[in-house]
Amino acid sequence: MKTFTLLGLVLLLGINSARAQKSTISSAPFSEKDKNLIASVLETHVSLANKKDRDNQSYFENMTLDLDSTYYEVETLAKFSEKNDELNKFISQNLVRPSDYKGETVLVRFKVERFGEISKIHVLDTGISPTLSAEVIKLVKKMHNWIPAQIHGTSVASFYVLPIKF
Repeated sequence: MKTFTLLGLVLLLGINSARAQKSTISSAPFSEKDKNLIASVLETHVSLANKKDRDNQSYFENMTLDLDSTYYEVETLAKFSEKNDELNKFISQNLVRPSDYKGETVLVRFKVERFGEISKIHVLDTGISPTLSAEVIKLVKKMHNWIPAQIHGTSVASFYVLPIKF
């Protein structure tokens, strides 16, 4: 269920701009190409979520945590801050959109360590221009520490996928 919530969150985080310097949040829906890209990245998470929903209780109850591991399935997802709109606000204030790119969506995956640091930043779509990839990586590096994901109330490292729309 939480993965479906993540998918919904991912579909709602569209970033768009009509200005050349800074991007602003847009309510414009993702194009079919963008939706397909997001779905292909999250496809494995959705199939795992279906399995997890069937036996949700026993899935985490029988789990032994290894604090040196990175988890793909967690009870509580990592988040930017306690306030839901803070991530959108940060992106709109810090993303610099090159003037010759409009309507592109870049999916970036990064690891949120168990103490909240961000590491292993990776742009997922290889067809994206190096200019956009560099801007997205710069943006993620500017982010402060996140609230890490949790299992059994213990902070664990996990990966996070974030769509950025130019």
